[in-house]
Amino acid sequence: MNKIGERIRKRREYLELPMNVLSKGIGVTSSLLSQIENGKAFPSLHTLKHIADYLNTSVGALIGENDTFASNPVISWDDKKFVKRNENGATLYLMAHYSPLQTMEIYTVELEKDGNSTGLLDRRRNGQEYCFVINGNVSVKLEETSHELAINGSIYFYSHDLKHFQNIFAEKSYVLWVLSPLKTS
Repeated sequence: MNKIGERIRKRREYLELPMNVLSKGIGVTSSLLSQIENGKAFPSLHTLKHIADYLNTSVGALIGENDTFASNPVISWDDKKFVKRNENGATLYLMAHYSPLQTMEIYTVELEKDGNSTGLLDRRRNGQEYCFVINGNVSVKLEETSHELAINGSIYFYSHDLKHFQNIFAEKSYVLWVLSPLKTS
């Protein structure tokens, strides 16, 4: 079996997605998808992109560009990967190597004085989240209620409840932010 087909099959099975649902979603026959998964056919780049999008992963993950990370899962603080900076004084860093089989996303957020997380991630998520204050003091607003967390404080909540978290410390605050995977519909 070729590795691309194997990665597609593993990701599809991980998401508990039947082959006929994926094939219909990407516009190919179940027979062709079966041949791809079994290494008897290779997808075009166009089809591979549709598969990756539907499986909520990347073409790079399906072709194996991240396989080298499997042998070295360690990321030090200095090796964290910049993801995004918003206009509200918050910077998001990825704290784990990407894998198509991830069951959670792990970030750190650096918050400037009075900085907040608004706009860092798509808020149409349907999962669960956990925040842990590494340094500083942070206010977490869930729906209409704010919760103040000091250093080493944590909170667990449903993604759709989060409005934002904000630094209420006189200096920078750092938050560990763990998210469950996006739910596919």
